[in-house]
Order: sequence, then structure tokens, then C-alpha cells
Amino acid sequence: MAVVARAMGVSDTDRLSFTVFVALALHSLIILTDFLEEDPEPVAFTMEITLSRFEDETKPDKADFFAETNQLGSGTLEEKARVTTPIESKQFNALEQLASSPAPTQDSIEKRDKQVISSVSGERLRPSLFDRVQEENKPTEVQPRKSILERSLEIAELEADLDRQRQNYAKRPRVTRLTAASTMKAVDSQYVAHVVSKIERTGSLNFPEDAGKRLYGKPRVSISIYSDGTIKEVVVLQSSGDLVLDSKTRDIVHRAAPFAPFPKNVRKERDVLELIRTFSYNKSGVSSYL
Repeated sequence: MAVVARAMGVSDTDRLSFTVFVALALHSLIILTDFLEEDPEPVAFTMEITLSRFEDETKPDKADFFAETNQLGSGTLEEKARVTTPIESKQFNALEQLASSPAPTQDSIEKRDKQVISSVSGERLRPSLFDRVQEENKPTEVQPRKSILERSLEIAELEADLDRQRQNYAKRPRVTRLTAASTMKAVDSQYVAHVVSKIERTGSLNFPEDAGKRLYGKPRVSISIYSDGTIKEVVVLQSSGDLVLDSKTRDIVHRAAPFAPFPKNVRKERDVLELIRTFSYNKSGVSSYL
């Protein structure tokens, strides 16, 4: 055989080249055969389901759409159409995005906080802003609820304070001030006439003098009288211009007291009667008016 090959002029190099060619041809054939035998991917079958709002017991003869329950068509359109909703699709898209958006993880929150606190465009935050961020991230402390006993004690203390205020208000004297603008009852006017006449009579008998010289003037005086007729206080509201005459007027009022007690019906309504009068000292004597 070797002799024949040499006789035909076939060298060892030719045999090697032929062998390599045959091997490459066989491998190429095998590779192409594998690609051709691969099956195509199956196409996914989709079915559009229409959501029905109501369910009918009667099954339609010919259904226009697929749905989860039986529902007969209705409406005013001549052609078939799906049931629609007045809500815009943007609202559904927003809801879908909100539902599909992943919740922030603890790592992302910490990373975001570090970015906010660390720098803005490479610059450090001011201490005041840093403190504010820390204050906002600080968990709020839950105030402990007061017990029923503590609330009961607070209510009892408030009720006691209210009772004390009522008692103090009840102890306050019932004062009636009679001035020019006041409308006096018949009993009040009689009692006022009694007090005024007694003071004027006392003043005429003890006319104010200074170094043997009579004093003239018109001091305006407030006279407060208890229900038993005694004097509570005498205050000069408007001076006569002569301090000696003002002092003498106070002395005359105290000298005219005590007065008669309040009548029973007057005593039920008031504890103190404040009478404001202007006393006039002139040559004819002493007089007074509201």
C-alpha cells in the first residue's frame, strides 16, 4: 500500500490534510444537524377575561366575552361593548404604581439618612439643620396614661376648689350703691331720708369751723352702712378744696351714727348700703343732694 501511495505521488502531508478536512466536515455536519432539530418555543396562549358586575342565572346562548360569571347583555348600544367605568385609567395606573413600588428597606433608609446628614453637593450641613434632622428622626415618646385614681383625685381637687370659690363668693357682702343714676325703692328712699336728715341735723348743730371761722364748701362723700346701722367707712370722693372741711365732714357722719337698722325686707336683699351724697355748707346751714 505504501508502495502504491509512493507510486501515485501521495505524500504524508497530503494524507494529513485530507484527514483534517474530513474531520472538519463531519463536525460541521453534526453542529448543523443539532440546530435544525431544535423545536421552536411554544407561543403563550392568552385569554381576555371581562369582569362582570352582576351574575345572572340564565346562561347566554352566545357569549361575546369571557367572564367569571354569567351575565346577560344590556344597554342602549347596538354593537357589543364591554362595561366601562367612569374612573380614569390614570387613577388605576397610579394605584398600580403605588402597589408595585417596593417598600423602602432599612438599608435604603439608613443610606438616605446618611446622605442627607453627611453633605449637600459636598458641603457639610449646618449644625442647626443636623439637629433638626436628628430631632425629626427621634421616636416620639408615648406619654403614660393617667390612672383612674389620679383622675379621680384631680376631679375631687377641682370640685373642692369650686366649692371654696362658691363659699367665698357667698361670704361677700351684698352691696347696693345708691347714686344719682340709681332708682331707689320706696323702702330705700325712706331709709336714705332717715340717714341724710340725721347727718344734716348733726352738721347744722356742729357746723365746721376753723379758728372760729365757718368753713364753706361742697365735698362729695361715700358713706357705707352695715345692715345694723353702723358705719363701715366714709370716703371723700371729691374734695371741697379745703382739707379741714373734708375731715370735719367725715367726723360729722361718724358722730351722726349709728343709724337705724335696715328694714327686714331690705336686709334680705343687701348687707351694705353705700350712699353717695354731696354735702353743701353755706350760710343757711347744711344740705345734701345726690
